[in-house]
Amino acid sequence: MQDHYSLLHTIFEIVKNDPQPERYSCRPRELILRRMQEWSDIQQQLHQLEMEELVAMEQQETLVIRITLAGLSLVKEQQDPAKLSGR
Repeated sequence: MQDHYSLLHTIFEIVKNDPQPERYSCRPRELILRRMQEWSDIQQQLHQLEMEELVAMEQQETLVIRITLAGLSLVKEQQDPAKLSGR
């Protein structure tokens, strides 16, 4: 899996239990702690995801990352074939 899609799955894991996952404000710290990567690498991946309209980013006091409905759909599509093949 490409790194930026792996990051999308990480964001999904953070937001999936929220009643409105597309409104959850994910912070950089959450991604750094889960990914164990340099922030500069995560930023590049986020920009790729944003260009594909799978996440939206907004600068507030800190950067806020939100998964989009398209991002949620993509992750769910990618998970379904894995369940069917028994992975």
